[in-house]
Amino acid sequence: MAEVTQVTDLRPFPAWLAGCLLMLALGGCAGSTESASAGAAEPPDSGSPPAEPPPAEEPPPATSPPPAVSLSVADASVPAGGSTTLTWSATDASSCTASGGWSGSRALQGSAQVGPLDGATTFTLTCAGDGGSAVEMLSVSVVGTVSLSWQPPAENQDGSPATDLAGYRVYYGSFSRDYSDDVTVSGAATTRWDLSLPSGEYFIAMTAFDAEGNESAYSNEVVRVVD
Repeated sequence: MAEVTQVTDLRPFPAWLAGCLLMLALGGCAGSTESASAGAAEPPDSGSPPAEPPPAEEPPPATSPPPAVSLSVADASVPAGGSTTLTWSATDASSCTASGGWSGSRALQGSAQVGPLDGATTFTLTCAGDGGSAVEMLSVSVVGTVSLSWQPPAENQDGSPATDLAGYRVYYGSFSRDYSDDVTVSGAATTRWDLSLPSGEYFIAMTAFDAEGNESAYSNEVVRVVD
């Protein structure tokens, strides 16, 4: 058997290493150049689950524009028994319906003749779509004829001869001596004039004027009814 050689060169452990042997489980050695990490500390448990993020807001539904309707008439006034033409168009609509002086379903655009008309008539067009409905209306009046006749004046208001007579003005309205409209009739020799007027009662008077624009006083007033 070999003889064990006596080891004589034994160096004592450093004091700090002896402490390490007992404290490794506690996370490291004091005085060493390296240490063992026990991991990051976890936050205490609050006992509540984490809050969920709020749901995303949905965009508002798209809205459709309301319909737009245009309705026009070729003649706003026609003689009794006459006719006229209506023209219309609609956008952002899916259907149109006529009422009043006409009726039935209508295309989104077009024209139609209406008549004969015996009195003032209102025409209505209603168009509907996803954005709602729109209404357009107009009225057509029926005019009658008032025939006027007169004698030309022979002298001026001062008694002098009416030698420079140039024409006449016919005044008319719905109230006595309060005339809203007038028409000029040229020519001293003219003695008759026809007025085309919508249905109603009218007060009518005349004046005469000369070449310089001087105008006489009103004539006597007459009342006419247009059916």
